[in-house]
Amino acid sequence: MEKFRQWGLICAIIAACTCGVRTECESRGHISLLTSIHDDAPCKKISTKGVLLYEAAKLLTEIHNNKSNTMDIEIAVFDTCGSITGALKAAMKALVAADVNCLQAPHYLGIIGPDTTTNAEAVHKVTSILKIPHIVRKASNAPYLHQLVHESDSYLVEGVLKIVQLLKWKSFTLVANVEEELDDDVQNIAKKLTMAAIAKNLCVLVHNDDDDDDNDKDNINDKNEDYTSHVIHIGQPDKGFFNKFVNATVLVVSEGNLDEHLNSVDTSNTILLLEDSREVLPGLERRVDTSKWWSGGDGTDKYDAEALREVRWLEDAIEIYIKAIDMVCKKKKCKNPMNSVDWNNILSNVLISHNIESQDAPQSLDLLIKMKGSKLENLGSVIVKKNSVKIQWEEEDDDDDDNDDDNGKNDDIPDAFEKIVSEEKGTRSGCATKEMKMLYENGHDTTHILVSEMDDSEWWTMVGTVSGVGVAMFVVGILAVYVVYTNIRGPVQKHNKSRIDRDTSLRRVGSDRELPTSARTTRQTRGAQRRDSNRSIRKENKEQ
Repeated sequence: MEKFRQWGLICAIIAACTCGVRTECESRGHISLLTSIHDDAPCKKISTKGVLLYEAAKLLTEIHNNKSNTMDIEIAVFDTCGSITGALKAAMKALVAADVNCLQAPHYLGIIGPDTTTNAEAVHKVTSILKIPHIVRKASNAPYLHQLVHESDSYLVEGVLKIVQLLKWKSFTLVANVEEELDDDVQNIAKKLTMAAIAKNLCVLVHNDDDDDDNDKDNINDKNEDYTSHVIHIGQPDKGFFNKFVNATVLVVSEGNLDEHLNSVDTSNTILLLEDSREVLPGLERRVDTSKWWSGGDGTDKYDAEALREVRWLEDAIEIYIKAIDMVCKKKKCKNPMNSVDWNNILSNVLISHNIESQDAPQSLDLLIKMKGSKLENLGSVIVKKNSVKIQWEEEDDDDDDNDDDNGKNDDIPDAFEKIVSEEKGTRSGCATKEMKMLYENGHDTTHILVSEMDDSEWWTMVGTVSGVGVAMFVVGILAVYVVYTNIRGPVQKHNKSRIDRDTSLRRVGSDRELPTSARTTRQTRGAQRRDSNRSIRKENKEQ
């Protein structure tokens, strides 16, 4: 019954578009955003990412309209509730809200979303009849679904590995701040970082943060013995995270701005912050915290800086629509409704150009440091290009030579960073170390534990043991095969008459069913021939 209602609504929309009386359309361009504000089919579970995108869309609209000299835009957000049915309902609402008589550019620019490929293709079956374009995350062969490439997180991984190389770390503890939602990005970064570090012969100790969450508040100051002196934390650290260890160097990796959060932390650990250098939308966090979607209007701590790549993707999608319509308006063709096919072609060309440019564009990360009792200080920038990673220290903005960075002998390295590097004692080759300094030490006293790594002597001992066991098993296997073969073949006897007789009897036994009759017949026939022959010869001699 629900399907009949949906298709009836589709027919009504099409009829209104083709047969209705055309009304006066607004001068501003309308864009519809289809996203999951609720994350379940009944539309009861609020999605943190959905609320973030909702508030970002409203904020981006205001920012554009305040500075635009051409056409203002209006973005309407519709909840898909994370399901195909919800996506179809949201699409219907979007078409009706945009005025079914004004579903052509420049009055109606198109749709952004839905979030998933399945939902996008389901909605496309409706919107393709009206030739309405979509900007989506995944590639599709559908004529009106245009892919906007999602920004890769590889630049964060490459930036982290560059810092690890400069710090001369050969091992570290990896901690990922995984929430119920928005954990996909953090997990993907952690997975990529782990694989890339192992490929560079680095030891990675992945820490399970679930055990820490089960600790009582009274035991929050207990030092967790699972951490090493080198820690990499992906995402915003929870409150009390830095109380789990002392005298450690912690590298925090983030897609957003964590300056204010980390400046409020009082810890004896050295904190390095590596974060995306792009500016966050001003006022976005406040909007999320006070969004109407939260029960009671209080969404404190709901803002997640690790989802800002989703906001940047949305911002790019809106900019593509704006850039495409500006190209049309420059030719003075934006007063009358455009041909839908022509509008889709213009939009497709703008998207292709944007995707190519985004792949070649360098990414910049800010590197900051916080020592005990101080605030974050800027050390420089990490510039990640397609085939290279460079460091630009704060003291010098000129070109920086990679070879100097790799050797750690660059005079431009800040003193605070160089001090951390100088505290590395001894040289370690990948995972060929048996001892790792732990974090529950007092002062400079060092406590050691055994880990799964081993030194060279233990390695060769293991190789010799395994090789010896392998050779022994091979010899035992050969002997077993020989014994089995000997038992089947039986004892070997000398070549004599008894051997021949026994063999003959065996052959006869094997053919008992055929030999008796034929053998007797043959002997009788041959015997008669010999006797007849002898008689004939004697008769001839007598006659002579």
